[in-house]
Amino acid sequence: LELLEAERSGINARQNTVHALHAYDKAIASAQKVGYIHEQGLACEMAGFYCKRMMDKEKAFEYFNQALECYQKWGSSVKVEYVRKELDKLHA
Repeated sequence: LELLEAERSGINARQNTVHALHAYDKAIASAQKVGYIHEQGLACEMAGFYCKRMMDKEKAFEYFNQALECYQKWGSSVKVEYVRKELDKLHA
């Protein structure tokens, strides 16, 4: 539910990135608290895409790296490869 709220905030908060990032961070923390590593990874990934859209490459890099760590712990090689490609695009 928090991830949906974060996505809604990201769509509606183009002028207020602080609010949107707070919502993503809340979703990340909630997933981590209950041990849902796959949802934590997804929340990090979505936050990364939000930062990328907002042209904040540094923040996007941080979130994508967090997503990568989550997906590695979860054991999803497909998501690991996908996020690595996104990180490569940030470096280009």
